[in-house]
Amino acid sequence: MAIAAVLFDLYGTLAPGGTKELRDAVSREVAADLDVDVDRFAEAVRESFPGRTLGQTGSLDETLRTLAADLGGAPDSVAVGRAVERRVEMTRSLIDSTWALDVLDELRHRGLPLGLVSDCSVETALVWDTTALSARFDAHAFSCEHGVKKPDPRLYRVVTQALGVDPAECLYVGDGGSSELPGAAALGMRAVWLDHPGNQGGTNGVSWDGETIGELGGILPLLAPATTR
Repeated sequence: MAIAAVLFDLYGTLAPGGTKELRDAVSREVAADLDVDVDRFAEAVRESFPGRTLGQTGSLDETLRTLAADLGGAPDSVAVGRAVERRVEMTRSLIDSTWALDVLDELRHRGLPLGLVSDCSVETALVWDTTALSARFDAHAFSCEHGVKKPDPRLYRVVTQALGVDPAECLYVGDGGSSELPGAAALGMRAVWLDHPGNQGGTNGVSWDGETIGELGGILPLLAPATTR
């Protein structure tokens, strides 16, 4: 079956996910804003990741207040506002560091609708519409907004239904986290692992015996060229 749409993971595939060191450094700055122990807060942020990506901790403001309260803090609205902005700015800077624009533009030139399927916390949803990546996509599904994560088929189907395509007509590209590749393949998608060097903050130790590319542009030869008009 011909490919009618291309779906992508976000972090580690289209943009860096940020190293543990970077994320912990920002968490410590946020902790200082909230006047709580910096190391314990950084640990709490890491441990809260599963809940945050499922949208279980509320808005970013609510999340930070809860994490601070768990450590005995009671930050005022000004402190929380500063902390929110630090988290948002980190996320925006990661997405703005994308390496994918040329490839995405070529896919759009070939007439292929593009979809995004991402396990992410609310920060990504907050900044997405202001990014250059957003303008290239026709549909997206963020786990924090839908309460399910990859490889749950419901998250992929949010995008395929929005695009009006059958999963079997889709190519899915990701760095392999969250068992996303087997999840996509189980729906009938053609799944491709982006195993590229220097994938800052991406997934390590992926086990995948399907198609693999070493750089994002490697998907272009897998797809039909643009139709000459």
